Amino acid sequence: MNKEKILKYFEMSLRIWIAYILISNSGVGIITPLEDLGMPPHIFEILNGMWKTGFMMHMVKAVELFAGLMLLFNFYVPLALMALVPVVINIYGVHIFLFKSYFTNGLYMLLICGFLIFRHREKYKYLLVRK
Repeated sequence: MNKEKILKYFEMSLRIWIAYILISNSGVGIITPLEDLGMPPHIFEILNGMWKTGFMMHMVKAVELFAGLMLLFNFYVPLALMALVPVVINIYGVHIFLFKSYFTNGLYMLLICGFLIFRHREKYKYLLVRK
């Protein structure tokens, strides 16, 4: 196998992995109540407050679900990554600052997003180049 084919399979497996994480977590707070997650009280209050806004967590969960589906079906991956990166950065920030945990799914998701962005860097160069 040549290097490009190996990278293609690696990219596909990472896309499926992050899609699985996103799709399975998009139901947290909707299908799985926050009370059942066993979070510390201060984290529960923050997340519950975000749900009570009627907008914030609803949009985050919608982005997680739709971006996860786009990554799973290899549909507009660069667009899915653009929508997903701010969400993933915030997920990792919550893990760092609220859970005091550094090596979590948030870190893995951030690294996968970085790799996928690097793999699709040609699609982003038009956003970064000024004419």
